[in-house]
Amino acid sequence: MKRFYIIMTTVTFIFICIFSFNKIKSAENTANALKVSSKYTVIIDAGHGGKDAGTTGIDNTPEKKINLEIALRLRDFLEVSGINCVLIREHDNEFYPEGTNTNRSDLYNRLDFVNSVPDSVLISIHQNHYENEAEWGTQIWYSANTPESKVLADGVLNAVKEFLQPDNKRENKVSDSSYYLLYKASVPSIMIECGFMSNRKENNKLQDPDYQNDMAFSILTGICTEV
Repeated sequence: MKRFYIIMTTVTFIFICIFSFNKIKSAENTANALKVSSKYTVIIDAGHGGKDAGTTGIDNTPEKKINLEIALRLRDFLEVSGINCVLIREHDNEFYPEGTNTNRSDLYNRLDFVNSVPDSVLISIHQNHYENEAEWGTQIWYSANTPESKVLADGVLNAVKEFLQPDNKRENKVSDSSYYLLYKASVPSIMIECGFMSNRKENNKLQDPDYQNDMAFSILTGICTEV
């Protein structure tokens, strides 16, 4: 059933891409843009995992679980769309390839992996949390290391606003050293804070498989438009 949903949604995606590329002046430019996107490998980082649960929802749901669910769905959409992609983690685990030191943070391993993949972009999936439970909405942090990072972040947030959150007024922000992967990555990189798990309504949405599909599809659309 899940695979059927992905295939049907991808058919819809093709039509959306046609309209998205109306901004491009000619059919030749559109074809070139699609060729460029197929040359990239999208690295999907499902934030946290294993002992590192990340933040927790207002109902104590661990962030790591939501991150992985959205990441897996994004992987499926990318594969069906013919875009190369790879997941840093596919299960509830930290990232320690065989032979690596488990006494250091797995962030170092994630960074090494990201920087080892040629012609790639990094999409890191996370969730937000704030003491004010009224805060809601997707927001994206982007790396200052490449100009493409901001372009990618804007494309993804615009797609999320168009398809899921038309009332979202948030703006993307450039990362600093507290966002280690973005700060050190040598490839175009963004971290998507899909929503606030401290907001009860949004926390419930983030755990809904249909909403997770819609979020992954919106991310896919932003990637297709801007990469």
